[in-house]
Amino acid sequence: MLPRLTIGFIVLSAAMAIAACSSYGAGSAVNVGPSFPAMTLYATNSNKNAISIYSKGQKSGTGPAFQIGGSSTTLNGPQYLAFDSSQNLWATNYNPSTNGALLVEIAALATGNVIPLQSSALAGHLRGIAISAKSAGTTQLMVVSDVIPTQKYPSQILLFVEGSTIPYQSIAGPKPSLNVPGGVALDANNKIYVTNVQGASVQQFVLPTPSPTPSGSPTPTPSPSPTPSGSPSPTPTPSPTPTPINIYPRVTISGPNTGVVTPTSVTVDSNGYVYISDEGKPGVNGSAAILVFPPQKHKGHVTTPPLRRISGKLTMLTTPTDIKVDTKSSLIYVADSAAILVFALTAKGNVAPVAMYTSPGAVTGLGLVP
Repeated sequence: MLPRLTIGFIVLSAAMAIAACSSYGAGSAVNVGPSFPAMTLYATNSNKNAISIYSKGQKSGTGPAFQIGGSSTTLNGPQYLAFDSSQNLWATNYNPSTNGALLVEIAALATGNVIPLQSSALAGHLRGIAISAKSAGTTQLMVVSDVIPTQKYPSQILLFVEGSTIPYQSIAGPKPSLNVPGGVALDANNKIYVTNVQGASVQQFVLPTPSPTPSGSPTPTPSPSPTPSGSPSPTPTPSPTPTPINIYPRVTISGPNTGVVTPTSVTVDSNGYVYISDEGKPGVNGSAAILVFPPQKHKGHVTTPPLRRISGKLTMLTTPTDIKVDTKSSLIYVADSAAILVFALTAKGNVAPVAMYTSPGAVTGLGLVP
């Protein structure tokens, strides 16, 4: 089960765009942190309304070195994380007690009780988020997995132009066969990978050629002001989602041989290898696993075993919810309960993690500074 939150919910206007500010006084805990190096680790604390930051290479067994949290952040059940081309941090949020969902953008290097750049209400239950890598002359794509109970096909993948909080398109319908989509990822060619938490499958989608073009130019974000003037206006109704693209997946990984049972998240490394976090069979100890598959160069149904499987008592895996890979440092990071487990990139079988970081709250999603 993915961690849930049951406390109050704050909704801000979709048009709100106010700056992270460091001039609130010495005791305010609102500040801009150090220049975090590439591959600095971030983790959501879903039941603490916060995001933890772990310094690169810090000692195993320690907790976060910095934190983003407080009422000003509007974080409310943060789920998954992604960084955009400016290294701003994006977080999906969902509060089941109010069925409220937020997409929050926080300025790069911000720490403490910081005011977000954007905090916008969306329909449904937001989960995974991924943003394409920066590429000269191209518009970056952001994808978010969502379950919108009021829609005919509730399970959807929302498509955004990077920087926008209003989706220009979505993937949904009978052909995608999405079933409670969880973590999402984008590879170097913007192929979309998504886990189906209740569908026992991981899918890859390719947007139609040419890719859908957003209607009109995205609304520019107003220039940030040092402090907000007045209280933000509440958004009475979340932005509607557009008519979905009804397409078949290019690749589906499923079947008993694959080990895919309850996949929660997915990531793709720079060489195209696919890493899946899987909670396994409910109530079966030791069935949680990390599954590694080769690059998916051909379309079709993958039913073969993974190249590598990390599972067993020594791994400490119980309910993994997210996975990220740092190929430069040859490490795999896994969010699991109230900890982050770190494995060698080549880990296989029933092996102990090379490091473990503690968390003050239930960890759901991870992010690595590009």
